[in-house]
Amino acid sequence: MLQTTQLQHRSEPSQSPQPSALTCSLMGTGAAYASRVIPNRYFVETLQLDTTEEWIEQKTGILERRHVETETLTDLCIQAAQEALAQSKLDPASLDLIIVATSTSDYCMPSTACMVQRALGATHAVAFDLNAACAGFVHALEAASRWIAPAPQNALIIGADCGSQLTDPNDRLTAVFFGDAAGAAVLSSSGSGRILSSYLRSSGNDEALIAKAGEKLSMNGRQVWDFATRVLPETVRQLADRAKVSVDDIELIIPHQANLNILRAAAEELQISMDRVMVNLDRFGNTIAASIPVALDEALRDGRVQSGDLVALVGYGAGLTWGGQLWQI
Repeated sequence: MLQTTQLQHRSEPSQSPQPSALTCSLMGTGAAYASRVIPNRYFVETLQLDTTEEWIEQKTGILERRHVETETLTDLCIQAAQEALAQSKLDPASLDLIIVATSTSDYCMPSTACMVQRALGATHAVAFDLNAACAGFVHALEAASRWIAPAPQNALIIGADCGSQLTDPNDRLTAVFFGDAAGAAVLSSSGSGRILSSYLRSSGNDEALIAKAGEKLSMNGRQVWDFATRVLPETVRQLADRAKVSVDDIELIIPHQANLNILRAAAEELQISMDRVMVNLDRFGNTIAASIPVALDEALRDGRVQSGDLVALVGYGAGLTWGGQLWQI
């Protein structure tokens, strides 16, 4: 169990875990952020875009984000992975699986996961990348938890993206949103952790959000808003229903960090207060597949998640892809 000496137990949820719950424990987490801090004034004063700091904050909830300079996506992945492994106290050689969820790999081939494997010395792991955009981390978690379930095994899951490399810096409708980061989690198919339910969906759509190879990202803001504000609360309800618990039993929702107004709209739809929604996009922006593991790492380190808590991880993004998992930590 992750940080068992630091986490206090809360009371049990109104319903005990169902027989179909999957044994899967979070052994450690880690995060890495690009080195260059980009405040909102950068787009106004340096790039001289037709915008204001107030407009960016009002429309997105973002105050600053991080962009890579000399570091690479692989560098961020390795750093986050090393933190997660150190916390888990596992030797890299004990890893059976490495999955990197990303849309911005440094290479077409080899995979980022293979480069992480080499850097860590995880000689026994199967390694591959997965692309489900901003929902990539929850898709990777689902794949990994099913992969390691049959026997005592360990997996390293990383969500990482350099969204700044996908955007035109002169496009105020996209450039202000994205930041660069990586988040990692080490999973074990043993321990007291449980995945109580999963819900993953996709719907082919290249109109709402698309980045063609060699081109910059384009986004239909209205379509993205309508999609995100629908599927975020839908996913939380589906996870609760499938686990036979109430939404009120969920201590914390850790959603993809796309836009503060989306998160507020979802909380209102679910009739929950915002203090039950993890938010850190004000400091990091939309980090695509990194946003959920980065937020998860912060929530654990800050004590917002305690042993036994029900935590919903919910992603939604290009594809269109969406879904999540309900964990009992």
